[in-house]
Amino acid sequence: MIPRRRLPICSADLWQGFNTLLHSDPRQDRQDVAAFEAAFGDYLGCAFARATSSGRDAMALALQAVGLRPGDEIIIPAYTLGELIKDLQSKGYRPVAADVEPDTFNVDVRSIASHIGPQTRAILALHLHGAPCDISAVCDLARRHHLRVVEDCAHALGASVGGRRVGTFGDASFFSLETNKALPTYGGGIVVVRDPLAGECVDSILAQRRVSRWPVLAKMASCWRDEALVRSPFYGLLARVLFAPAVAGAFERLYRRSHTRRRRAVAYSGLQARLGLSRLATLDERNRRLNERWTAMQTQLPDGFVAQKRDRVGQPAFYNFTALSTRLAPRDLRRALFRRGIDIGIGREVMDDCGRILGATDCPVATDIFERAVILPLYEGLSAKHFARTVGALKEAVVVPL
Repeated sequence: MIPRRRLPICSADLWQGFNTLLHSDPRQDRQDVAAFEAAFGDYLGCAFARATSSGRDAMALALQAVGLRPGDEIIIPAYTLGELIKDLQSKGYRPVAADVEPDTFNVDVRSIASHIGPQTRAILALHLHGAPCDISAVCDLARRHHLRVVEDCAHALGASVGGRRVGTFGDASFFSLETNKALPTYGGGIVVVRDPLAGECVDSILAQRRVSRWPVLAKMASCWRDEALVRSPFYGLLARVLFAPAVAGAFERLYRRSHTRRRRAVAYSGLQARLGLSRLATLDERNRRLNERWTAMQTQLPDGFVAQKRDRVGQPAFYNFTALSTRLAPRDLRRALFRRGIDIGIGREVMDDCGRILGATDCPVATDIFERAVILPLYEGLSAKHFARTVGALKEAVVVPL
């Protein structure tokens, strides 16, 4: 079975983790974290970038840094991760969904404008699956209405608009360093803040964080366990069970819950910083290589699929290959591809219909995308043979689906 994604982990990570168990120098760890933060800031072209315990933690710090308070409204894309709604509401914020564009799947600036009200204080601008949103138009709109802009760059490290990296347009931004992201450090996040005073506030919060090497080692162990299952000869049988219609919804909820359990925020570790520094050096080459493979996949897609448009605004980064299935319902497509040894993501495994979750009735594009979007296998480690087999299976599935 060809899985929909694989984690970019390597044996050298285990050696570094083992070495951390034997030798831990707090002073060196602090220097390594500071060096990683400086290198990340230099890569983006910003003055303030700080490593945090998770992408969610980075988001919370970014929203606090721009002055969001309980009761304030924040406009979010109607097609994004549903757990963000809970995170926002837990802080007392009031998320309001704006519809998205049918081709890029990113937030529609016109829909943002129609949802601005007297309690609106901020806009959360997501660069979905590495495709830059129309961030310049979002920021122009925000300035006219005296709103703050926070960029969600969890999928888009390395993307740019007009030669300028995403994450540097808004008042603040955040990145994820999870193992399935472009710069994996076994968890962690980056918060970027434009205002120096807000940056001082972030620094004062991070300075109080407990230092511990155990969370990252535990995360490393769980990632290797999960990846061992994906790469095992039993994955095909396991996938057929876990992604069967009667089980898939419950499994997806359980999987998300296990990876988003609320833990006490801790300081970003020296081990993570060392991994981050080494991978930052090869990030642009990774994006270039995978973007080329993305284009190759797009050009070979058969009728019945429409790939996400990623380059209308700027230069994309790579996250996943996402497309709309226009001939087969995603559930039927999954069944047809399972028979051919291909695993795909559908429904909530791609993203959530947050407009529907919030009870909005004016976000039809997001609902349509949610009902038709699929993730197709494309990642580091996908061989040329498996790439060709995936394309062939897609062509067969739309002609003879069962």
